[in-house]
Amino acid sequence: MTEPIRLLVADPATSRFGQRVRNAPAVRAFRLLLAENETPEALLAAAPEAEAILCYQANVTSRLIQAAPALKLIQKQGLNCKNIDVAAATQRNVRVATRPLMRSITVAEHALALLLACARKIVPGHHAVTGAVYREMGLEPVVTSQPIYRGNWARIEGISELYQATAGIVGMGDIGMEIARRCRAFGMPVVYYQRTPHPPAAEASLGIRYLPLDDLLAASDYVVLVIPHTPESEGLIGARELALMKPSATLVNVGRGGLVDEEALAVALRDRRIAMAGLDVYRTEPLPAASPLIGLPNVVLLPHLGGGSHRGWDIDIPAALQNIQRYFEDGRADGIVNA
Repeated sequence: MTEPIRLLVADPATSRFGQRVRNAPAVRAFRLLLAENETPEALLAAAPEAEAILCYQANVTSRLIQAAPALKLIQKQGLNCKNIDVAAATQRNVRVATRPLMRSITVAEHALALLLACARKIVPGHHAVTGAVYREMGLEPVVTSQPIYRGNWARIEGISELYQATAGIVGMGDIGMEIARRCRAFGMPVVYYQRTPHPPAAEASLGIRYLPLDDLLAASDYVVLVIPHTPESEGLIGARELALMKPSATLVNVGRGGLVDEEALAVALRDRRIAMAGLDVYRTEPLPAASPLIGLPNVVLLPHLGGGSHRGWDIDIPAALQNIQRYFEDGRADGIVNA
């Protein structure tokens, strides 16, 4: 009988991720190694037997890798390997594998929905149809056929395409990477900003280019905010930053409301200093009825629908465990970043 794979879970057993790994039915195929507490020393003490490491947010350092002589694979829960010393793993001939997260994909799809809604003027189009504005325009409905139709009968202006429009993504973590992939699929050049740029190899694999924030704002047709709300990112986009954007640009926020000065944004939208905004998050939720954003014709406002899918944990953890099993069965795994 084949011995179970000795799997070290690097994240604390008390974390939500650690608890879900322990409770996943697929984990029965493994012999779990868990640190006795949340200190780096406890993690190092559990490492010597490990054949594989599964990590989400925990740091997998060179020291931890060196402490696991039997280690063959590090499985990252997500795409961003900034918490893993990939160079140290490569030196030890240890493979590092990544997996897309359903929760990240959910937010990325939602960001693209906002981009498309703004570019294609989905909300004004919907209101034109449901409000039967043709009656105010003196139009009479006609039966259509292939040669007979009424294109843009509502005369909605400013409709554009995402193709060849530059997407500027502020925050290139797991979600930002998923957004970048989808923007590239639409034929959009992608630039990004975050405190620490990615290595050139990661940038090349995603087809992205780093720019300082001010340069990104000036170059982008669509600015997408997806960074966490921290004291450093509080009010990141204010009047000064909005003034750097193109008058034809759109701001999309799927991060947190506190990233944006909403009063300054309302002024910029009202004065047409930027073209549109697509917002799913706000400083105060629900968005108060007195908000100056409500009633503007050039906004798409959603009630924070972009949160991770309820299916995420149920799909993501079994997929990661299955990827580890596949590697130990035939030496192949999805998402190897240091082959």
